[in-house]
Amino acid sequence: MTRLVCGEQTFEPRLRADGAAVEVTLAGRAFRLVVEPVAPGVYLVREGGTTRVLHLAREGRDVYLFWDGVAYALEEEREGARPGPRHDPSALEAPMPGRVSAVRVVPGQRVARGEELLLVEAMKMENALRAPRDGVVRAVHAAAGDMVVPGRALVELEP
Repeated sequence: MTRLVCGEQTFEPRLRADGAAVEVTLAGRAFRLVVEPVAPGVYLVREGGTTRVLHLAREGRDVYLFWDGVAYALEEEREGARPGPRHDPSALEAPMPGRVSAVRVVPGQRVARGEELLLVEAMKMENALRAPRDGVVRAVHAAAGDMVVPGRALVELEP
């Protein structure tokens, strides 16, 4: 059985294929959805006469959704599953799901506080990941074009 944890709430979704649709039962409510992939991590979800866009990214047990203007961070729990490793505290992480549009630094490069390290594009907006302090880039874990999820280490800084 799979459970999804979002903050203090735990959900046990049930999915059943029904022709071209999927029947999802969540918290006692049933939804009949038609889900169509349009790009990596981007889906059109149709329910009745309504169509919405869903952005979804996964990293290990972490699931990130962007739905109707709200971002959700979920953790997938499976019976017998063990937690995955956490990143080094010196790592700068992706702030939201998106695609890396530019990397401005290389390992060994000295950077100043506030300097732009890379750009993450999400929902047609670019978000700059900036150095929180002066330091030296220890490692870069992303390249232009990579899809990223919140919590993924992108750049590591040494003091």
